[in-house]
Amino acid sequence: MKLFRYPPRSLYGDYLRSAAGLFVGLGVLLAVPPSPVVLLIFGSIAALFAVFGLRTAHRHKLRVAVTDEEIACRGATTKVMPWGQIEAMKLRYFGSRRSKWRPLGSGFMQLTLKGGGAAMTFESSIEGFDWLAGQAAAAMHARGLALDPATSSNLIELGIDPAGEETGKGGNGGGGSPDGCDSPPNVL
Repeated sequence: MKLFRYPPRSLYGDYLRSAAGLFVGLGVLLAVPPSPVVLLIFGSIAALFAVFGLRTAHRHKLRVAVTDEEIACRGATTKVMPWGQIEAMKLRYFGSRRSKWRPLGSGFMQLTLKGGGAAMTFESSIEGFDWLAGQAAAAMHARGLALDPATSSNLIELGIDPAGEETGKGGNGGGGSPDGCDSPPNVL
């Protein structure tokens, strides 16, 4: 069994952003005479950052356990999904444009898994994210389920063959490709 969690260091920035947003939103509400417009705007800002802070606290508490048979998450609730019941996988990239020098830019990826009555979402800051994405791709492949083009492309960016075999960054497992380029296939 492998255990994963979000490292506290990766969450500190989110905690600071949440606190800053709450400080601004609540600060204005307390400093300015109340009016419907001020309440609507700065009350919404405070509520948005409060929800963001709660979401960050949830990720801080979240623990993920993975075995050959299933993946389980324990946070506010416990969810268990057997790999044999996976129905859908989405791997999305959010952030700035990709560039030659920083392939993933300054954004993040989000892995969403559905199946067995459960849905789980992980951000790329969780420990072992690449490995989790590879396990999910292998489970999808084992069930004969297709991946959408965006997910396949993002798996390749992580160095994972969308067919479920890990390739390593920019290669195909060290075996050399037939064309001698040693680059992953373009599925798009």
